[in-house]
Amino acid sequence: MKLLKLSTLNIIALAVFCLASCKKGNDYYYNYNDEASVYDGTILKYLESKPETYDSLLLVLDRFPSIRQALDSDETFTLFAPTNRSFEIAVDALNTTRALTNKQPLYLEDVPGNDLDSLVSRYIFESELDIDELKPFIDGLNIDSYKYGYRMHAQYNVLSASGLINGGQQQIIFSDVNNSIFQRYWQNINTSAVNIKTKNGVIHVLASGHDFGFNKFTSKFSQ
Repeated sequence: MKLLKLSTLNIIALAVFCLASCKKGNDYYYNYNDEASVYDGTILKYLESKPETYDSLLLVLDRFPSIRQALDSDETFTLFAPTNRSFEIAVDALNTTRALTNKQPLYLEDVPGNDLDSLVSRYIFESELDIDELKPFIDGLNIDSYKYGYRMHAQYNVLSASGLINGGQQQIIFSDVNNSIFQRYWQNINTSAVNIKTKNGVIHVLASGHDFGFNKFTSKFSQ
């Protein structure tokens, strides 16, 4: 009888633990960045508060005072933020290509400003586009970027977790459509964090494997 009683208690304890774990898992995936998702400052100030993640992006913004000023203003923006690793990937790819033709390496402070301005502007949008805005659009939304109106695309996505379909981390699939309606020509990257709210908009952080410029950094500056 003692053995049966102990086994029953163990089963009950295990069931309670599993229920708690499932609840924690779901809360984690849906609310994992709620506490950290509100920043008391502008988009620019948020980037400046995390130089270990965004100092390459800040270096680019230093070259374009009008963009830097806009991201620190009262205007509303959405930023899909590439991390330092994204710029490292792009610069390494560029200089590997340039080395094949015996060209000198180039870095973020060296490349021509006009094309760099165009590339960085493709990550910025003049409205607040958060997860809730994207959820109703099954096929995502075409969005025109800051300054030059270059067409990009954003689509809501949610992973599966804890044994639940669509019960996991929420993401945005961010795509350069390459001026095409055919998705086979698109280049995309997922976010690693979403809905970081600031005083003048929202930031979505791109996965660190992203190549800044969607491979266009190399094609534009390798000649």
